[in-house]
Amino acid sequence: MGFRESIQKKFRGGTPKVASVDIPAKLRNIKKLADAGKYNAAITLAYRTFEQMCGMKTGSERAQSETAREFLERVLKVIPLDGVAVEGFITSYEEARFSNHAITRERYERAIKTFSDLYPRIEGRAMPE
Repeated sequence: MGFRESIQKKFRGGTPKVASVDIPAKLRNIKKLADAGKYNAAITLAYRTFEQMCGMKTGSERAQSETAREFLERVLKVIPLDGVAVEGFITSYEEARFSNHAITRERYERAIKTFSDLYPRIEGRAMPE
């Protein structure tokens, strides 16, 4: 079996299922980064955790060819999340990940508040307003 065939076999039926995520460990690491003043990295890890959680819930992770926004557009069709909150969170992630300036603690706290509000909704413990 060639490389192409092995890849096609692996991904047959859509994108692969996502393995479980150790959320408590991720949350501890986000806090450690923030405590060290690494707000850009903390927001980036929070977003990646959010993305993994969404992937677990939908059974499909982000494809390599998908942008973060394209993935979340697809997720919002399956998981009833507040689109405005998700938009704000992804904007915070993009700023933290791709800008050349340091994120302030205030900006970090807003992003983490949004993440904290979205987290239980993905887990199904709360319904969107």
